[in-house]
Amino acid sequence: MNAKIFSYKVEGIQLEPHDDQLKLSKSFDRKAVLEPLKETFAADNYKIDEASLNYKLIDDQLYIQGLAIENEERREVGFRFGK
Repeated sequence: MNAKIFSYKVEGIQLEPHDDQLKLSKSFDRKAVLEPLKETFAADNYKIDEASLNYKLIDDQLYIQGLAIENEERREVGFRFGK
C-alpha cells in the first residue's frame, strides 16, 4: 500500500489577537477546507486518511498534515461449485 505525507497551508485561517491573552481564528468548516485537497489527491488515485490528520499552527497560520493513501483495486473472490 503506497502512501504520501502532506502538509497543506490553509489560506485565510490565521490566529488574530482577541485580547492580551487570547488569539482566535475566524470560524471555518473542516470538511470544506479539505475538499480541494481531496480533489488534488483523487486525480492521482489517492485518498486522505482522515484518521491521520493533524492540525498545526505555524507562525499563527493553520496547516493540516497527514497521509494520503493510494486506492487499491478491489479484488473479487469467486467461488465455483461443480458436480
